[in-house]
Amino acid sequence: MTPLEQILARPGQAPRLDELGGEQQLWALADQLVTSRMWFRAAESLLSAWHDLTEPDRAAAFISEALATETRPGVTGDILDRLCDDPAYLQHHAPALNRIALRRAASHSSSPLEAETAGLFLEGALRLALAGASRRYALLDLLVDPETTTAPTGYARHVIRALAAAYEHWRDPDLTAALHLFLDRIQLRADAAYELAMCHLSDAFNAADRPTLLSHLETSRGHLDAAIAADEDRPDATAYRAAIQAVLAFEAGDNETLAAQAEQLRRSTTEHTLWLTGLRVGWRDGRYDTEAAWYTLATNLEDAANQLGAPLSTWPHQTIQHILAAYTAHRAVRLTPTGTAPALQFLVAPRIEEAFAAREGLLLHVRALLADTDPDTEADWDRHAAEELRSAVEERLSLHYQEPAEDGPGKDGPAASPGLAAALGEQLLTALPAAVFNRLQGQLNGGELSMLAPLPQVQQDTFNDVVAGLENCPDFQSPAIRRHFVPLLTTTVRFLANRTNRGRDKHTKKTAYLFAPGPGEALPLEVELQEDLHDYLDAAGFHVQMEAIDRSGGRADIVVGLPGFDIVIECKREKRKATPEDLKAYLGQTVAYQAAGVTMGMLAVLDLTPKPHWLANIRDNMWTEHIPAPTPEERDRWAVVVRVPGNRKSPSAM
Repeated sequence: MTPLEQILARPGQAPRLDELGGEQQLWALADQLVTSRMWFRAAESLLSAWHDLTEPDRAAAFISEALATETRPGVTGDILDRLCDDPAYLQHHAPALNRIALRRAASHSSSPLEAETAGLFLEGALRLALAGASRRYALLDLLVDPETTTAPTGYARHVIRALAAAYEHWRDPDLTAALHLFLDRIQLRADAAYELAMCHLSDAFNAADRPTLLSHLETSRGHLDAAIAADEDRPDATAYRAAIQAVLAFEAGDNETLAAQAEQLRRSTTEHTLWLTGLRVGWRDGRYDTEAAWYTLATNLEDAANQLGAPLSTWPHQTIQHILAAYTAHRAVRLTPTGTAPALQFLVAPRIEEAFAAREGLLLHVRALLADTDPDTEADWDRHAAEELRSAVEERLSLHYQEPAEDGPGKDGPAASPGLAAALGEQLLTALPAAVFNRLQGQLNGGELSMLAPLPQVQQDTFNDVVAGLENCPDFQSPAIRRHFVPLLTTTVRFLANRTNRGRDKHTKKTAYLFAPGPGEALPLEVELQEDLHDYLDAAGFHVQMEAIDRSGGRADIVVGLPGFDIVIECKREKRKATPEDLKAYLGQTVAYQAAGVTMGMLAVLDLTPKPHWLANIRDNMWTEHIPAPTPEERDRWAVVVRVPGNRKSPSAM
């Protein structure tokens, strides 16, 4: 291995050009490097410095020459990921990359290794076409070629995925016709049936009327049945089938079936998320996000169904949010929107509208919500959904509902007379049985009740202490932010409790970092906590990203994407002192990532200090820090600190 290859082979990120001796030094060795097994590391170095290159065309030619003969699927996939996501490179060199990808995709028959590599090039060509960086016609010819149905399995699976992704964007019937041909191959039947189901599901969400929607849903469910029959280990197919059946049960008012299918959806989605950990493919993120949206929809449908059938309409704020989320579900779960068709609302909306129309008092919730929100807030989806619901219900009631006279009492409706509404509510409550009263009171006591109820008391105490520290944070007081941040807090409490309880004799390699190292072993690095926490949150259904760039000018350890905002989690390790006072030294970096987002962040610290006595109680290992702004003109910031006990012994050794 040459000295240059030794530098390229170092673990971690690709070296900078100056570490390689500069751009001209690299060109001096380009002839040898282009045939080296480490060429892709040099390509990564070039891509990282693309805007500063003196000869970008030469760099593109170097990459093209090496890529044209690369045979390792792992290298091919990684470098195509970089190239297809690099706008600076694609601006002038996308056509050349597309030509290589199509040529390499067409050669897939000599060996399983070549088939897998060709499949990755095919996906690369599709990514370029979907992004508008290349024309799609040559790619379409390759995708619908009947001979691909007899291609090696490794290549054919990539073709199947590419056909479905292309259809979701382009709606070309030749693509689904090509997918049908793969149903005759036993080893590919499950994949082809699943992707056909996704195509029909996409058509369903873009349907213009209820019969078309139902037809596509039924066809999709049939293909999902076929996928499961061909391969019972398909949690993705099981999840989508349960989602379809849950929606149909909601429309029919069959709450028992709805609950059963929603539970199946949660189990299958969790199983699939665990399977996908570390295996997500960036260009198919839309598919994964849609699956997560189904999970949320199932929860909203359950809550909406239960409340719509309740004898009273005294709901906490969280309930109306579930109902509005269910009412506008088509916005969240449609695969690749192509229009403004209401689609899923054909099934979900009527039951909600009929319940509101049957009991006009339910309109108080919508009218009150509209009265309390700013009409100029375009981003407030709650307001828009409430407007749609009010309009639909009042249209249903148009033959029976008369507006009060302009000069009569209550001309602005009950929402404008809180005193009268309060008096009527008091009369109703006095007639309630004690059990019903207590249940309603529990719902009203806080929006977090349903999430806290399953937690053990100590974990609830930990959560409550953290929330108490955030009470003065304006962002946390925003209902739109709080309702999404609270699930992250409860999940983090569960993570801390789980890792605190984890025993040495039961640990896996992933959690070995929690225990004292053996003789001659070094203490673990903070990245082990970072990876463990990332995977735990990912398995819990959060959208998480490690080492995210462009975060307040730096690179964030973990970014949790929540609706409308992100939360950055900074990860550290401490070997000497880990008291709350000592850990304040890390707060500056933690809150620095909040410059372009909400004023809340999180700090996760792996506590590697010696532990001669028992472990701290989890209520002492999670707290909130308030960091005052350096000047009165700036905003204060807050950080939730999670101290994970590591370097520990078993209780019997103490």
